[in-house]
Amino acid sequence: MPKLSVTWPAASRDWIERLAQSGRALAEAERARRVAFLAPRLALAAAVLLAAPLWVVAAGAPSSGESLLFALAQLPLLSVVALLRFDDLRVAQAVSAVGWPIFAGAAVLICGASTAAAGPLLAIGLVEATLAVDITLLGAATAAALALLTIAALARGESYALLLAAPLLAYAVALAAAAIRVTRFDAGEARRKTADIALLCESAGDLIIGFDEGGAVSRVIGERHRIYGLEARDLMGRGFFHRVHVADRPAFLKLVSDTIATDAPASAELRLRVGSTAGAGDYAEPVFHIFEARSRPTQGGARVICFVSDVTAARRAEEALAEARRESELASVGKTRFLANVSHELRTPLNAIIGFSDMLASEQLAPADPVKRREYAEIIHNSGQHLLAVVNSILDMSKIESGSMQIVPEPFSAPELVDQCVKMMQLKAEQAEVELVSDYAAGLQEIIGDKRACKQILINLLSNAVKFTPARGRVTVRLYPDGNRLAIAVSDSGVGIAASDLGRLGNPFFQASACHDRAFEGTGLGLSVVRGLVGLHGGAIAVESAPQRGTCVTVRLPLDCRPHQSRPPALARIETIARRSAIRQGDVDLHDDIEIRDDMMVKKIA
Repeated sequence: MPKLSVTWPAASRDWIERLAQSGRALAEAERARRVAFLAPRLALAAAVLLAAPLWVVAAGAPSSGESLLFALAQLPLLSVVALLRFDDLRVAQAVSAVGWPIFAGAAVLICGASTAAAGPLLAIGLVEATLAVDITLLGAATAAALALLTIAALARGESYALLLAAPLLAYAVALAAAAIRVTRFDAGEARRKTADIALLCESAGDLIIGFDEGGAVSRVIGERHRIYGLEARDLMGRGFFHRVHVADRPAFLKLVSDTIATDAPASAELRLRVGSTAGAGDYAEPVFHIFEARSRPTQGGARVICFVSDVTAARRAEEALAEARRESELASVGKTRFLANVSHELRTPLNAIIGFSDMLASEQLAPADPVKRREYAEIIHNSGQHLLAVVNSILDMSKIESGSMQIVPEPFSAPELVDQCVKMMQLKAEQAEVELVSDYAAGLQEIIGDKRACKQILINLLSNAVKFTPARGRVTVRLYPDGNRLAIAVSDSGVGIAASDLGRLGNPFFQASACHDRAFEGTGLGLSVVRGLVGLHGGAIAVESAPQRGTCVTVRLPLDCRPHQSRPPALARIETIARRSAIRQGDVDLHDDIEIRDDMMVKKIA
């Protein structure tokens, strides 16, 4: 037969503590007083009940007076019922203190006990009143005792007993009253000290905890722990240790041992579990706060006093400040790169515009050949168009970042828009000797979005793909439904992007492997503008690439972007995936279509 895991005394103690709790939160001192009140009275009531059958066996059936006396012996149990019924310790103490004179009177008047035999019972009543630290209750118990003595003395003709007992009763009452005054004074001092400690703890914002040599909690000072939903019993013993994060427990034990060994202050930073949040299924995710523990050596039961401060907000503020500083540095680097890139992008066409316009304006330098003049005019025109594109990109990015960019949703056919964009980029692709094709299934439904913005998204993606694809390469635009979204995948067989640069894609002014003498022109704003426009539609972006393995950019737009108009504007999330280097050149032909589906590389079978 298996042994019980809880011994009877421990089970009884736990039961009495639950009984004292009365279903509501109580201060530790109040709960201790209730436990101290309940335990002896329940024990006495149990003893009386157990003595009843023994009485019957030894003395036979009790008389009516003895039965009444047995019933009155249950007055301590009645005080327990009063505490549970009224949830007021003073009422229960009054029932218990006044019950003893009544019991003594019954013993004298009904059962014929002597007046002297009633003395101990009267003394118990005075002790009860004294322990209650209540002058009013002491007066009531004294009056009941005096009335009993008077009635018993007159009934039994023992007037001398009254003369002897009255001075002793008065002396006992005087001692009890003095004890009550001293106890009240000490309690007042203790309350003032507790209030001062509580004020100090509240002002300092610290938990004040005493530890023994093994790191077990022996004292919890103040009520600061309650703001975390913790009771003192949750921290006592090994409770605090079990709440320390597993990785920080060695640091905590070292803090205690170093303080005791060196007899000097020490400090450590600990993560302490203060609660939990609902997770998946029945799992509760623990919530940890960061605490700074400062220890001091002391004497007595607690060898170490530790002041534990919650520094979670400060640490998070420091992390946020460090992150803001890092972002500021990245922005500064990005703007420096932008100035370098933009100066290059603006200076080159401006030099061409100024140089060739000066040549056309000069009679000496202007060519006589009309074909040559048209060539110069075309160079000026192309340079102006390039400048306009650069300025438009900068303005669009500025509008997106400031939140002033607005979209106008309307239904339109995505395949028709793709065809338009492909025709617009066809000349540039032919000049770069790049094959530009579109691939989509028939019968795709219309989407509701900003047609101009979607056109700009496609133009930017196609422009980047053509620009970074070498001669005899291929750029493919694919459309396919993806749940309640439409996926637009632009893949190329170009130079690709290094894995170290993938995480920074979409940042304004960033260009992969950017340098002043780079082979590819641009401001680094194309994908940033795409990211902002896709974010306004509530879409997402996925980028898969590797050096010399080409790039695939997949934009997923909702079929109806109107619900996203009411939400604050935000940049689209970019999911980046580095293509596996294990893929050999022969495994995927660079002239095949490559796209991202469910975070995997999929080769399109012709």
